[in-house]
Amino acid sequence: MTLPSRLRPYFEGGIVITKGVDRCLFAFPPEEWATFKANIKANADLSAKGRQLSRMFFSMAFEASLDRQGRVLIPAKLARYAGLSRDVTLTGVDDRLEVWDTDEWERYVSSADDSFAEIVEEFAGREFGV
Repeated sequence: MTLPSRLRPYFEGGIVITKGVDRCLFAFPPEEWATFKANIKANADLSAKGRQLSRMFFSMAFEASLDRQGRVLIPAKLARYAGLSRDVTLTGVDDRLEVWDTDEWERYVSSADDSFAEIVEEFAGREFGV
């Protein structure tokens, strides 16, 4: 995978790629990975589902560095999980990138668009006191 040049400065210290949700991969700069990891560890070890969550994120985590062209090799087990083909789509989501197979991303966006207004209304009322 090749990162666009505008994103490379965020990953100068390395990149951590792990299993994400919805059949994508999460890619973190090391400092964001440390924060994500601390949040999972602080909240996960006391329940069976929490331990399962920890195992899924941490056992699949892969630390790497970008080469001079901004490329990183995605391990086969992660590529299989996300169904990655030749074409991938990178999406910025707050503190991380998500790596999607392009066809899967297009299907996801298409289905999510149908319920987007409802989701915004639900979260706006609940989370933002609207």
